[in-house]
Amino acid sequence: MLGIELYDEIVLRSRVFVRDDRPTILALNFIHARALAVLPELLDAGPMPKFRHVLYRERTGREITADPERRSARLASANELTEFGIDVPSEVAVPVLVLHTLFRDDEGPLELWEDVYRPGMEQVES
Repeated sequence: MLGIELYDEIVLRSRVFVRDDRPTILALNFIHARALAVLPELLDAGPMPKFRHVLYRERTGREITADPERRSARLASANELTEFGIDVPSEVAVPVLVLHTLFRDDEGPLELWEDVYRPGMEQVES
């Protein structure tokens, strides 16, 4: 989706969304390495001073647009269950909703978001 080859480096950033004191969404952002030339602070831990798409536009003049969202379901990994604080026997299959959004500029794919929703959660349109 990002137009990279096997073993190419990417930037991986993660966030956890919490509601009512429990994790509801595990978010991974896979960012093409070409973004580092414009946003070197992607390698810093913690939040950025502004949303990175805004900074990218300010620094390059290029707009980032989103492709249509893709939704699917799959079984949660052991790590995801741990992150959600869900304790089930290893032989129990736990389905999760997964949302993928690909962002691009005029040079091609730039960033892929993967949001994994807590079992039982639904995506709410805002």
